[in-house]
Order: sequence, then C-alpha cells, then structure tokens
Amino acid sequence: MPRPRPVPLSRRALLGPLAAVALGVSGCGVRWVPGPEATPTAQPGPDDDAREAAVASSRDLLTLLSSAATGAEPLRTAALQGVQVVQAHLVALGGDPATPTPTGPATDAGTVADRLATGAGTVLALATSTGAVVGGATARLLVSLAASRAVLADAVAAATGTGPAPDPVPPTGEPTPAPPAPTTATTPAGPPTGEAENPGTAALQRALAGEHAAVHGYALVVARLPEPRRTEAAGDLQAHRTARDDLVDLLTARGATPVQAAAGYDVAAPTAQAALALAASMDERLATLYADVVAASTPDRDACGRAVLTAARRAHRWGSSVLAFPGSPELGEDGSPAPTTEPAGSPTTSRTP
Repeated sequence: MPRPRPVPLSRRALLGPLAAVALGVSGCGVRWVPGPEATPTAQPGPDDDAREAAVASSRDLLTLLSSAATGAEPLRTAALQGVQVVQAHLVALGGDPATPTPTGPATDAGTVADRLATGAGTVLALATSTGAVVGGATARLLVSLAASRAVLADAVAAATGTGPAPDPVPPTGEPTPAPPAPTTATTPAGPPTGEAENPGTAALQRALAGEHAAVHGYALVVARLPEPRRTEAAGDLQAHRTARDDLVDLLTARGATPVQAAAGYDVAAPTAQAALALAASMDERLATLYADVVAASTPDRDACGRAVLTAARRAHRWGSSVLAFPGSPELGEDGSPAPTTEPAGSPTTSRTP
C-alpha cells in the first residue's frame, strides 16, 4: 500500500505559530535590548601625568621630612613644618597625605635643603614644560608648589645655619624647559583699539602694575631701614625696576600699550617694622600676579614661573610666613579651597610716610 505523501505547509502556516509566540512574549513585556556599548577608557593627558609626577615627588619629600623630624633641634621644628606643608600639597594634588613611618637615621639639614630645592625644580619643570603642555590651573598649582618648596629650603637653611639654599633646579636626567621662543613670534599682538585684551596680555599688565607699586613701596622701605638691611632693600628695589622695565619692553614688543604707574599708592612705612611688613606684602602680591600670568599665558610660563619663586623667596626673607601655596590665595594652608582676599597696596592716593 503506497505511503501518503506529506502535505506541504504554506508560508502562513509556518509563520503563524512563530508570530503568536512573538506576540505572547511581547505581551509579557519582554523586549530585546542591545547591550551597552563599551565606553573607551580615557587616556591620561598632560595634566594627569604632571599631577601624578608631582604626587610621587611630594611623597618622596614627605618621607625625607618625616625622617628629619626625628632629629634634633632646630632641624626638627623646620622639618615638622615642612611635613605639614607637603601634606597640604598632596591634598591639593589628590594624593595620599598620610605620614610614612621614618626608618633609619634622621636626615641631615644640608640634605633636606638640597632635596627641597631639587624638588622645587622638579615641579617647576612640570609646570613650564614645552613638550607636554599642562592646563593653566595645573600650571599655577605646580608653580605654587615649587615656590613653597623653595621657601622651605630657605627656611631649613636659615634655621640650621647651613648657608644659603641652592637655587631650584630639576635633578639630573629630568626634562628642563626649553628657552622661550621670541615673544613676537609666539604670542599674539595686542588687540585693536576698543577690543578687550587677551588673557595673557591682561595678566602681564597686572604684573606690570604690581611692579610699579613695588618700585614705589621699596623706595619707602629703603628710606626706613637701617644698615645692613637698607642695602639689601636697595638691591631688591633695583631688581623690581629691572622687572618693571622688562615687562614694559615685553608688552611693547607685543603691540600693547604698557600700563603706567598710578598717581599714588595707599602704602606707608612709618617705622622699620612697618617697612619690613610692607616689603613682604608687596612680594607676596607679586607672587600672585605672576602666577596669574603662568595660568593665562603659555609662552610666559618659564619666566613668570621663576618670578613666582623669586617673589615668594624674597617675601619670606622680609618676614613672610612659610606658605603652602605662594601665589595661590584661592587655596587654604591645608590644601582645600579658601576665599581670596585683596592684597594690600592697591593704587590709590599716596600717603606720606
């Protein structure tokens, strides 16, 4: 007996049950959703690399200072102050501020001062590098850290009588900033009349105004101080005149009209003690003004970064405290944000000392 032939199924017959299943699944609220696309991991940029290097350098200095703090006075007190300052640096950088446990003998004062100066050079090079250029905020922070380390080196040297601290230079093998290119080729000229100045030029103008004020103020300081500090103040007065003239030349070369000195300044130095305080406050202010240039103008970072260090060290020499963030009043001494205040010495009517 012949076997029955199978009846071919139509396309509708085949798809009907599948459609019913699909509708049923849909009715249950089940949906197929594509999986999330993999988010590419952000690659670290120059700012991240610079901050990481600054954290590593700060941790090394924290270990050094913790060891020195186990020694005898007067190094112990200076080192303990340094520990607090470097911990604040680590907080601002987002690093670990925990104090390491010292091992081995206490570090001597000369080594501490040398290492602090070298550490200042390290972070200054990170801020002013022409290879991996960091952002303005990072450059300002790093220059502030460099200035603080340089002042700490001076404080250790002065407290322990080990002689002047060395100038901040990066250790051998670390990159140093390339010499700045001619200013007329690297920075835009001043804006046409009636237009706002670019941020770099505006910051340079404020620094020039600060130097005008310093020239006026240091003349009062020289008149009030006895020797040998009068000669010291006279040298600083000449340094400010030179800095003023250099800024005038720089702005003129860029097509800007340099700001003139004010008609008078609301500063006075009726006594020798007041003269010391005035000198310190003027250079503290200049450290901030030059740090503004570092943040606003990449071509001027090397020269103005060094000017921040010079001003901070000079302010300390005239009696300013060891600050964790010279030139960065927006940061508190613990590394957290702090409200800014207007420094003394704003141009107003002059008072007779």
